[in-house]
Amino acid sequence: MKKIGILIIFVMLLQGCSESKMTKKENEKTAIVDNASALTSTPKKASKEFSAISLTSSSFQSVIGWLSNDEILFIIFDKGKWTVQSYSVSNHLWKIIYTSTVPIIEGFIHPNKELILLHTSNNSSSAEVQIIHKNGYLVQSLSFESDELYMDWHPTNPNLIVFTTFYEDWTYNTFVYNSSTQNLQSIEVENPFVKWYDEDHLMLLRGSDSSLDGNELILYSISEKSLKETGIMHLIDVQNFGKSMLYIQINEEKKLYEYRFMDNEKQSSFEWTSPAISNYSEWLVPTISSVNPNQFFLIKGLESGNVDESSDRGILSSISLDGERELGEVLAQPIACSPNGETCLGGYEKEYWIQLNPLKENVWIHIDE
Repeated sequence: MKKIGILIIFVMLLQGCSESKMTKKENEKTAIVDNASALTSTPKKASKEFSAISLTSSSFQSVIGWLSNDEILFIIFDKGKWTVQSYSVSNHLWKIIYTSTVPIIEGFIHPNKELILLHTSNNSSSAEVQIIHKNGYLVQSLSFESDELYMDWHPTNPNLIVFTTFYEDWTYNTFVYNSSTQNLQSIEVENPFVKWYDEDHLMLLRGSDSSLDGNELILYSISEKSLKETGIMHLIDVQNFGKSMLYIQINEEKKLYEYRFMDNEKQSSFEWTSPAISNYSEWLVPTISSVNPNQFFLIKGLESGNVDESSDRGILSSISLDGERELGEVLAQPIACSPNGETCLGGYEKEYWIQLNPLKENVWIHIDE
């Protein structure tokens, strides 16, 4: 186990993760579900473009994301159990996909839209990972000793997952898991928040003397257990979409984010800039949601500056290798966009419904106490 070098950064990252996976007050309140296969909440017609829904605070846990253009996955507490339920936007129908007696902390949908990963735990020092099929059956499960759990799922090979388990004393272990062989391999890396580069390499960011100067991209070879410098500097983030990569670098002098969106096969790319925003000690990673390997949505700041001095709104843009298309102003917030790129969910609870053409932003999840 290794001591984390830049403790403050990691604490902030984990606090961000914890916000998204805080469970609601426990089971004493009455859950919203009365039927074993459907929620009884009545959709509220809010406009011709979308229907709002009402959920109780005791039942609603979180939104996982889009399973298809019509289905959104929720974690719902129902009759003393935690469930994964899909909501059909067009039919306003709920369907229970999976039920767990152990609290579901958070969920992830693989880009192939076939598999769902659930992080479950019934105490503060252990975690169980369950991989389920979209049809509801359990594919695999594995357990870890951990106080916090980080993971990155390979974007094109769902058999490959990297996990980092954190402990109470802020030490950590990192593991590479291959579900096809059920092999769990421990690896030694200097940064616990690694991401997949390809099937044999992981990406990690190596910090510089100043956190505002960005990071260097380092590749870790799983088979050779060795590190390789890429020469790519001043990075604040890198995203692997499978067939394409997004690199975000900081130009500290001009206070600009410099983006490079690259097709891995054709080696074509699109480059652009946007205003950079910091929290004084580090640059904030812009909000991004991928909808396919060659397209994603981005909320960029209106102007450079510190986060507490900046507007709480930004420009929502659609990015592809053909260029950028600005859609208009929205709240600067986490987003999750549908595979067809027609709708996004926004906010920390995904409570905003963002119709993209024409651009409209409304609250669609109402939580009743």
